[in-house]
Amino acid sequence: MIKLYLFGFFLPLILSLILTPLVIQVAKFVGAIDKPDERKIHKIPMPRLGGLSIFISFILTFSIINLILPGYKFSYFLAAHNWSIIALSLLLILLLGICDDIWNLKPGKKFFIQFFAGALAYLAGFRFSFITFPFSSGTLDLQILSFPITVIWVVGITNAFNLIDGLDGLASGIAMISSLSISAIAFIHHDIVTSIIGIVLTGSLIGFLRYNFNPAKIFLGDSGSLFLGFLLSILSIQSSTKGSTTFSILIPLLALGLPIIDTLMAMLRRVLKWFLPEQSIMVSLAEKLHSMFLPDKRHIHHRLLAFGYSQKQAVLILYFISFAFGFSAVLVTAGTIDSAMIIILVGIAAAFAVRKLDYKEIAVIKNGILLKIYRFTFLKHFGFQIFIDLISIIAAVYFADLISPSINNSQVSTEALLSIALIFCLIQFIIFITGGLYKHKTQLLGLGDLLQILKSTFLAVLLSSAILFFMPIIIQSHLILLTLFNFYFLLTMVLGSRILFHALNYIFNKETGKGKRILIYGANQRGLVVLQALLSFDYLHANPIGFIDDDPGLEGKILNGYPVFGGHWKLEGLLRKNLADEIIVAKQGINMNVYSRIKKVANQYKIPIRVYKIRFKPIMVNKPAEKFPLESRVVNSSSV
Repeated sequence: MIKLYLFGFFLPLILSLILTPLVIQVAKFVGAIDKPDERKIHKIPMPRLGGLSIFISFILTFSIINLILPGYKFSYFLAAHNWSIIALSLLLILLLGICDDIWNLKPGKKFFIQFFAGALAYLAGFRFSFITFPFSSGTLDLQILSFPITVIWVVGITNAFNLIDGLDGLASGIAMISSLSISAIAFIHHDIVTSIIGIVLTGSLIGFLRYNFNPAKIFLGDSGSLFLGFLLSILSIQSSTKGSTTFSILIPLLALGLPIIDTLMAMLRRVLKWFLPEQSIMVSLAEKLHSMFLPDKRHIHHRLLAFGYSQKQAVLILYFISFAFGFSAVLVTAGTIDSAMIIILVGIAAAFAVRKLDYKEIAVIKNGILLKIYRFTFLKHFGFQIFIDLISIIAAVYFADLISPSINNSQVSTEALLSIALIFCLIQFIIFITGGLYKHKTQLLGLGDLLQILKSTFLAVLLSSAILFFMPIIIQSHLILLTLFNFYFLLTMVLGSRILFHALNYIFNKETGKGKRILIYGANQRGLVVLQALLSFDYLHANPIGFIDDDPGLEGKILNGYPVFGGHWKLEGLLRKNLADEIIVAKQGINMNVYSRIKKVANQYKIPIRVYKIRFKPIMVNKPAEKFPLESRVVNSSSV
């Protein structure tokens, strides 16, 4: 057994060392040259047909082993997986990569051929049938979903290695680590054939790395990255299979962790980029979707270079991360470490890494810009609110029925319960429509609107229960519990759907506030009015930071989500720290000595002070009517 592993490792290594210089000459002869441009790292033209030497080394070695050991398990493996079909798919992917290295094919054609090759792999026997999840010992029978999930996995991993191929030796080195991990996983599962295939691929890649590591003499090219991604995707399916068909989904996700994370991050970045302020120009959905697949210089390895690491340092860092993923997959397979612990550790590490990589697109989530979706026009239409309320009515009835023990333990038939639910929903929806609930504007929700919602909800539940009271299909004691639970759930969801709009508005304005940092003097009702005005009107370009107030009992408190720093004596310390660009006085009846001290400190740090006033102007009979007879404005302190 050991001799077989040694032979399967060293033979492809030697073949790859011999063949790669020849492939370099072939690449130059056929014009498979990667020329420098603004997106690429290298500065001189480089041959990029490296996948050819890896493919030949791999196929020759595997064929020789099969000839030397005809009675070994290889014959059963080849027969079980229809090797002729899988060999055809591997050759198809290699030819696709070679053509792309020479002629730069369009992405659409490449995806079509990849999907076709993935379908061939499925027909060859590499497929997901049952999946076990990390936190459950049960299995999920994929049935009709087996084919699309298998093809998506194969195509996704194939392109993941293509995307990560951006530095000398990066994709080939990570493929080597992944193949070694897959070999170890297969060995633990007593799948010697898959384990040997992984070793053969590892040897081929190490021989190629002699010419591909920085400074590279040849690039992997699409011929290599697509071939490696495709082969590793189907080997990961085989190596992670327990028994005949059950597939542990965590194992291949870890074994191929780095390419998967880089690909998912790239797609997430490109989606979030749609919400950045500078991307506000309207483009079609098709153009946005197309932009998800366009190359850029924002991958993980590009970010490491931007932080000042050399190519070698960046590659070695990513090697270490890939090894950590692969080693974790082996430990989980061996049962040495719990899968839940691995998931937690990987999640923490990924969150830390994303923060350190400093992607500006992630600011869409971190700063709440994504919450701007609440401003979409259709969300403000009363028809959308009716739809949400209808869902709330149905959900409230369902949860009330689900949680009521007396109903669940009663002898009421399923047909009767459905009749009850239908009557409840119909009556409540009619009350909502006819009760004037939709005459109130959701965007301008006030206390009177909340009372109207409470009234309409109470009447809807009361009337629907009263009608059911006289029906023989339910016992009255059951009806009381159902009514109480239904009122609670319905009121919670109807109020919540309306309050949520204002919560999003508040969070968006608070988290994405730009412009002058405003300090409000007066943590009272007038101060809240000022705060609301600053948050509501974009044209003010204001970003409130908190309050100051001379009431000692308010210091350290939180008012509507903003801190009260203390009295006016704290002002100098705040301005010394450069925390505010402007002060707005919302308090009335300020002591003139206090006002003088505030003005003196503000002048010292060249911070303007303004006073918030509400003025009522009469309409003069003999003069043209002013546009705003009721005026709320912020005026300069000099005008006070």
